[in-house]
Amino acid sequence: MAEMRTTGFMHNHMRMYWGKQVLAWSTDPEEAYETLIRLNNRYFLDGREPNSYAGVGWIFGLHDRPWPERPIFGKVRTMTASGLRRKCDIDAYVAKIADRVGNA
Repeated sequence: MAEMRTTGFMHNHMRMYWGKQVLAWSTDPEEAYETLIRLNNRYFLDGREPNSYAGVGWIFGLHDRPWPERPIFGKVRTMTASGLRRKCDIDAYVAKIADRVGNA
């Protein structure tokens, strides 16, 4: 969130993971959607663009196939920390952002 607030940007893998976490932390999908749209529109430079809305929709299954049913997510694709680690070097990313945000 510090990168988002400071730069108006977040890498797509992080953005997807962050959105899935908001879904998991929320009371229900409606609350998660409202939270994500509010934060997306306020902090991201592309927040009000169609692709950005589609990205938020992806968190809830837009343009995706059903997955095996799981608690909280139902049939919507999950995104775990271990899955994120397979896609990118989290430690290097966090260090880079900490440096960028610290210098801002």
